[in-house]
Amino acid sequence: MLFRSVTSTVFSKDDKVVSGSDDRTVKVWELRNMRSALATIRTDSSVNRLAVSNAGIIAIPHDNRQIRLFDLNGQRVARLPRTSRQGHRRMVSSVAWAEEPLLNCDLFSCGFDRRVFGWSIILPKDN
Repeated sequence: MLFRSVTSTVFSKDDKVVSGSDDRTVKVWELRNMRSALATIRTDSSVNRLAVSNAGIIAIPHDNRQIRLFDLNGQRVARLPRTSRQGHRRMVSSVAWAEEPLLNCDLFSCGFDRRVFGWSIILPKDN
């Protein structure tokens, strides 16, 4: 049996735990009941050090140079560009949300290409 490691675990504001893994999944757990995941997000690449914003948006960095954004219910919100001019050229290793946006950037990413990007994330409003 092949075991895959958990690569990242973070807490959200509303008592949820979000974990990412080499098995290409991100799981959202209720802190009081960790028996079964509330949501499972399946991806096409290993998950690296993820981050959850105060608004409950999960930023997921991948080995395949992509960064995807999901809500805590597992619904995809956005995928950031990965062209050589707008994104990382190699694996994205980590992301972090800014608590107070600096210079219009709310999400920062770094990767094995030795580059750091600041992203301005504009999410659609709920009606």
